[in-house]
Order: sequence, then structure tokens, then C-alpha cells
Amino acid sequence: MFKIIGTGMYLPKNLVPNEHFYEKFGREQLEKVFGRIGHGARYYSGKDESSATLAINAGREALADAGLKAEDIDLLIISTDTPSQLSPATAAQVGHELGIKSKGAFDVNCACSGFVTAVDMASRYLDGGEYKHALVIGTYAMSKHLDPDDANASILFGDGAGAFVMGYAPEQKGKTASTLKSDGSFWDFMGIYGGGTMRPVDEQVLLDRAHKVKIPKKFPATLNSEEWPPLIEKTLAKLDLKPQDAQAYVFTQIRKPTIVEVMEKFNLPMEKTHTIMEKWGYTGSACVPMAFHDMVKQGKVKRGDRVVLCASGGGYSMAAMTFVY
Repeated sequence: MFKIIGTGMYLPKNLVPNEHFYEKFGREQLEKVFGRIGHGARYYSGKDESSATLAINAGREALADAGLKAEDIDLLIISTDTPSQLSPATAAQVGHELGIKSKGAFDVNCACSGFVTAVDMASRYLDGGEYKHALVIGTYAMSKHLDPDDANASILFGDGAGAFVMGYAPEQKGKTASTLKSDGSFWDFMGIYGGGTMRPVDEQVLLDRAHKVKIPKKFPATLNSEEWPPLIEKTLAKLDLKPQDAQAYVFTQIRKPTIVEVMEKFNLPMEKTHTIMEKWGYTGSACVPMAFHDMVKQGKVKRGDRVVLCASGGGYSMAAMTFVY
């Protein structure tokens, strides 16, 4: 039982256009790649920026949008797979810098499906009424882990953060539903495999560049287009709704053709969804709140609209959620 009462986002300092990669890796092939997936530009964090500083800025904007102060927040959840440090949680630093002393603050990492999962978690804390306001932030600073000579991985990722302020709303009872799905057999398809306890940082890890994001195996091209529709249908069916009953859709922003395919499958116009990869690239766990925030600011979502969020991330994990804005 919740309502989104404020949103915010933040982009870091450094704009990196497609032209940068054309000059490095060659134009002809990459133009086809970017034309196919829809990426046009992305932003990289500066030396003085981290996933925490991005989150702080996005959270500050969301609080202002909600008309709330730090002391109003009962719960802080940070969704990220690029934490500012391995320990303590990025939420500790973000909460401190924002002045939040809440009942709880923690990180969630299920890669790029993390934000929708975190919103689902926050909604369950708000359901009982003990928690009145939650701040959920998706933040992504993958540029810090890019191998600039890796033409497969380095071209995809950008940095950014997006935030929701969620408020307890008993009038929304029975209007929210969610579904999670995972298949851990994909755990070694994409990720940062050095720097943790399996391969602590040492000379060999640095030599192998295992502390950089790698794509050792290729995900099935149709994975999202096959898995998203039934996940969404199952979620809406919990409320006796169909895809046509929703007014706004927000998806993980990795490939525009996948979003087009899913909307066509549901016989829905593209006006009901939104893409940001053409201007901000792929921002992982931050892309869903960033896209929703941008959608709201452009007037594509209004109060009373039914919204569907659908996200997927490496591992893999997926999450779908529907609510009334």
C-alpha cells in the first residue's frame, strides 16, 4: 500500500558520445550495433564521483520533489551492483550524507533488476503502516569497472542514479502486485568476477583484468522478449487485469528493439512506454527510475495511471511490478 510521492535522478559529469567509440573501434560495424540497440550517448562518473555520490544527488532531488526532509524517511534502500565499497553498505554513506537516520538502511544487489525488487521490498515494509516513507535509489557507476579496450562491454554502459520516495497509502490496498523470477544458471554470463572473496584482488586478478566487467558468454538474444510478457501478464492477473489496462510501461533499457517487440506483442502503442538509452545509454539498476522520472517530467504519466515496471539483470533475475501512480 504505497504511492510514489516524489522522483529524482542524477547524471554524472562526463558525456561520452558514440563518436568516441567510432574513433576507437571503427565506425562501420559499431554504427550498425548502436543503430540496432538504440544507444546514442552515455555519461561517465568523474574521479570524485561514485555510486554513492550519484545516489545522494538523485535522492536529494526526489526528497525535494516529494516536499519531504531527511528526518521524514523511515527506510532507505539502495539498489546497486557497483557499490561505492564492498563494505559497509553504500546505503550507510548515502544516508549519512543526506542526513537520514532511519529505522533501516541497506543495499540490494540482484544486478539490473534490483531497483524494481527494492521497490517491491519497500512496499512490503510500508504495508503495515509502521513505516510511513521510504527512499529507494538505483545507482550505477559501471564506468569505474570498464576495460576501455573491450569493444563488447565498454560500449554499452553509462552511469546514473534514479530515486523514488514512496509513502504509506492505505487507499491503495489491493492495487499493487509484483512477481519475481530468477535462474542462477546464468551467473557466469556477465559480471565483475574479480575483487570478491572468490578472487580477491591480487597481481593475477589485475593481470587478467578480472576486476573489470566481462561478458564471457552471450545471453540468448530473445531472453527478455520471451520472459517479460508472461512475467507482466502474471503480475497483472493477480489484480484481474490485462496488459491493455495499464497506461504506462517502463522496462530495463538495454535494447530498444526488445521493448518494441514486447509492446507489439501486447498490441500497445510505443507512446505508453519510454526509452532513454538514446541519450543516457544503459544505466543498469538506475535505468528504470531514470526512465520513469523522465516520463513523468515529459507528461507521459499522470496521477491515477496504472504503471508497470519490468526489469531484468545478470544472473539472471527479473522483476515486474504494477501500481497506481
